[in-house]
Amino acid sequence: MFRVLIADDENSVVQSLVCSIPWEELGLEVVRTASDGAAVLEYVEKEEVDIAILDIRMPGVNGLELCSEMRKKNERIQLIIASGYAEFAYAEKAIQYGVIGYCLKPLDHAQVARFLRKAVHNLRRARHMPDREDLMEVLERRTEHEIRECLARFGFYQEKYFVAVSSGERKLDALEAGGVSIRLGRGQWGYIMRTNRIGQLGDAIYDQPDWSGIGYIQQALSGELIYEAFEECIARAFQYFVDGENKVCDRLDEWRANRWLDGIQKKVAAGQWDSLKSMLEETGQKGREDFTVRSALRLCNMIFAHSLFQNEENDYYIYSIEQLVDTYGDFMEMLRQLQRFLEENAAVTENEQNFTNATFLKLVRYINENYRNEISLTGAEQVMNMNSNYISQLFKKETGITFVHYITQKRIEDAKELLTSTKKPLTDIALEVGFNDTFHFIKTFKRYVGMTPGQYRANN
Repeated sequence: MFRVLIADDENSVVQSLVCSIPWEELGLEVVRTASDGAAVLEYVEKEEVDIAILDIRMPGVNGLELCSEMRKKNERIQLIIASGYAEFAYAEKAIQYGVIGYCLKPLDHAQVARFLRKAVHNLRRARHMPDREDLMEVLERRTEHEIRECLARFGFYQEKYFVAVSSGERKLDALEAGGVSIRLGRGQWGYIMRTNRIGQLGDAIYDQPDWSGIGYIQQALSGELIYEAFEECIARAFQYFVDGENKVCDRLDEWRANRWLDGIQKKVAAGQWDSLKSMLEETGQKGREDFTVRSALRLCNMIFAHSLFQNEENDYYIYSIEQLVDTYGDFMEMLRQLQRFLEENAAVTENEQNFTNATFLKLVRYINENYRNEISLTGAEQVMNMNSNYISQLFKKETGITFVHYITQKRIEDAKELLTSTKKPLTDIALEVGFNDTFHFIKTFKRYVGMTPGQYRANN
């Protein structure tokens, strides 16, 4: 826990901060409150303080003078100024003392919390403390020297690393014992290891509890390749979706499914829906062993992208492997549901629509109440008692944007609020707002906001 001092001659301000900020959640402890500058100086002579929230105008020694004195004693101290005055001179002087935040009264507690999170981040980096949130951001940037520096905080000093991913409810202690674990999403755990723990454990890996599948790469990799390696290992960890028995996977042959996908693509393009249904059935009978979980994902989206479904590809698209597994359970069930989907939607035409304002309001209410959960057109279809293609058309007609685009916007807005008002890790935020996959969350956030979640948090 980092130690915080609060100094303000208005006791009500001090008490409101003490009571309103989630100190423990932020990894902080208020060790001292004071009403004048002299008391502050007396305390810091004897005790260590990591963060100080100071009022500019206090009896005796004022806040700016305190900044100067405290900075001399501890150059890493994080300083936040509170003031009832907005004159530029105060802010300019505060900047000279390295103040990280300047808050006007009455204080906005959410703003104070944002500055506190920035302070914690600065302190952790200054002390070279392991920080998994930093690690995810650094891996995403793919800069070798930065990754090696970050991994050194976790005790990694070699130039190459072994990577694995497990799918399941809990991480595997047997893999974490050889390195560091990162939660990559709901039911996804990534491992960076000093040695190939999978090879060392051998058959003993099957005795590990609470996992569904493991994907790994046999070769040691440089730091800049870890991010892509995690994405590859996620696919391998979920390969059991297709064959059921392949619980530990170290390779995927994507090319084997091409002959099936090429045939399916031609029938989709030609609008041969009856023939396509027959081919999906044949794929289940003869082609299963040729598919990977990734080529299964391609098959789904190949069908959903066609103009038969009003070009609403965002409403039907499956965006991640984890979403595919969650939606269908296994490959054979996916094929059965795709066949049913074709039967239900092929006959839908624009003339068959019968929308009402009440129907649309019911749909919006359902989305607003459930968008943080696993929400889809299939779920909306059951609630609305309406064909999913009708729902897609209705939403686009009434709002001008797609069903999924609306949900994504709401999730991103929630994520922005959590990034600036809590110290929660990126993975926890992703899960809380409805993203099952941290990689998909980071990519989507960057596409919508123009920066990564970590960059947004640092700037706000």
